[in-house]
Amino acid sequence: MIKYKNWKLIFIIFVVLLNCIPYIQKGTLRKHVRVAIVCGADYVKITGKKGNELYNDFVVSLSAKFPLYFNSHNKPVEVNGKKYRGTLEIHNIEQKIWVINILDVEDYLKGVVPCEIGKISINLIEVAKAQAVAARTYVYAHLNQYQELGFDLYADTRDQIYAGVAVEHQLTSWAIEQTDREILTFRGQPIDAKYSSTCGGITANFSDIWIGESPPYLTSIVCRYCKKSPYYTWSEKIGKKEFFINLRQGLKQVGIILSKEELIQDFRFIRNRKSQRVNKVIITTTNGEYEIKNYQVRRVFGDGTDLRSSYFFLQPEGDSIIIAGRGYGHGVGMCQFGAIEMARMGKTYQEILRFYYPETKMVRVKY
Repeated sequence: MIKYKNWKLIFIIFVVLLNCIPYIQKGTLRKHVRVAIVCGADYVKITGKKGNELYNDFVVSLSAKFPLYFNSHNKPVEVNGKKYRGTLEIHNIEQKIWVINILDVEDYLKGVVPCEIGKISINLIEVAKAQAVAARTYVYAHLNQYQELGFDLYADTRDQIYAGVAVEHQLTSWAIEQTDREILTFRGQPIDAKYSSTCGGITANFSDIWIGESPPYLTSIVCRYCKKSPYYTWSEKIGKKEFFINLRQGLKQVGIILSKEELIQDFRFIRNRKSQRVNKVIITTTNGEYEIKNYQVRRVFGDGTDLRSSYFFLQPEGDSIIIAGRGYGHGVGMCQFGAIEMARMGKTYQEILRFYYPETKMVRVKY
């Protein structure tokens, strides 16, 4: 009979070994991703192989029999003249045409990384690797995100910008190959690898921008690397009348419609003292109060589009208002201009990722 102490030792060893096993077991994650590249068109032009027949600029309209499938034919398929790797799946969703590009994750990244990090030189290859890992991680954290619509990701800023074959570049493709299947994990799961252009000296908490608690890897950290960004600091001057017209339009975009008689009297900013992001605004009018939540702030105070950052301050000046701020984008996770500077200083992509996503672990996906 094995003694109690021996059983205890065996149990401890078992737990240690269990924790050392990579969280991704073979076959648990798929190799391909489904990307919506056309969302709600009346018709599209397709070049590709359908069955055994090759079509050039074939017009798919709402009168077609859906779903339709097109494959490559010794060269990429085309949608409205744009080339994509993989295959196409076309659906009629609420009387609009949607085109889903189905392709290998690694091929998808070739059309994402150049869009997200921009043109780089060989001395900045480490930042391309960091971007590749972040973008790949984002994919695996968001598989089946829009399952009810039949795809995983949008091809725009709702997820990651994906532009197909046209943007592929030798250096970024090489960076993707050098980080083959590497992703970041936290407690055994792919992380929500957020990233944006410029943090302005300090990154934002996840909860500064979105609803929910901030995971440890998406909490505010001081970043001294993005000072060369053109958006590190910024300001704009606008007349008070125009400011309040824009503010009313911004409120309308988030569902708050003020009548002409309802006047804006005051607004109070509630911000994270560390990250300095505005995560709530209380607007007082002659009819009452309205609460603007974190994810709505940039939309409300932007001039028809999102304000550069929620790290901003308002300063009255005569008949004008100065909007002064720092950073560009949501500011959560990796600061891309900061990552570029870290690569320029000789930091590796592992060091860059550890800095912006603390407490994470890098593993390799197994299909």
